[in-house]
Amino acid sequence: MPYQLFSATGCMRCKIVKSFLDENNISYEQLNIKTDGKDAFKLFYKENRPDVFRGKEGVEFPILYTGEKIFQGVGIILSFLMAGDRLDKFITQSDLSHGWISGINLSAANIEAGSPEENNFLSIVEFLGSQGLLIQLETDGRNASLLATLVNKKMIHSLIFYLRGPADLYKFLTGMSLDEEELIKSLCVLKVSENYKIILPVTAFVRENGGAGYLLPEEAAAAATLVERATANKKHPFFIEPVNPLPELNIAPLAPAALFKYRTQCRRHMVLSEIIK
Repeated sequence: MPYQLFSATGCMRCKIVKSFLDENNISYEQLNIKTDGKDAFKLFYKENRPDVFRGKEGVEFPILYTGEKIFQGVGIILSFLMAGDRLDKFITQSDLSHGWISGINLSAANIEAGSPEENNFLSIVEFLGSQGLLIQLETDGRNASLLATLVNKKMIHSLIFYLRGPADLYKFLTGMSLDEEELIKSLCVLKVSENYKIILPVTAFVRENGGAGYLLPEEAAAAATLVERATANKKHPFFIEPVNPLPELNIAPLAPAALFKYRTQCRRHMVLSEIIK
């Protein structure tokens, strides 16, 4: 049975997926939900409603159905078609529209240089860009070489750099270690980035000694210092973002007034620091 592709008239993302399927001689049945596929989609939606994503603007198209699995959204569909399940963590649901695509996260795991995962990631981003989509990429400093390649080739139109804290805390903040040298290499890419912002999440986490608490203002400042040192620039767009703690940590959310100390500490090194409200 060929794949079923539910699409909509005038849908740019649907055209992109159809273009890829056609270029790669992949068999599929196209069902336009506005015309000949309207009844088929109603039945499909009724049978699979819990598994169909609805965003602010309704059901996102295109939807690719293999007969067993549902893949929804241009990034997720292309990831499946190009890489199977190897990039599931890296390509997720986009929350942007009108010519933009998000949900592309370079920091979901470490990618080995020259690996199929790296090649597939590059191919997906390159194809999306070649079809006219503007790409928003998220990173926390991992995979610095791949980040540099994407930025130097001007494949990224908006870069969101989540600076979790000092490199020695990444293991506890994210569950994955990150060498400071790798973090510095990624920060250096900001020198040639045209549209980016740095977000420092103020997160509660469990430390090495087993105690739970928030990232401290001094630790936030240490991260800001690293940005200044790596880039020789104190004027990056730098934002401090409060993050609600996980319920299992049994910690109260930070009072808004507590964030001013983080901003004061960070402004010594990042003079444009602001709090995301």
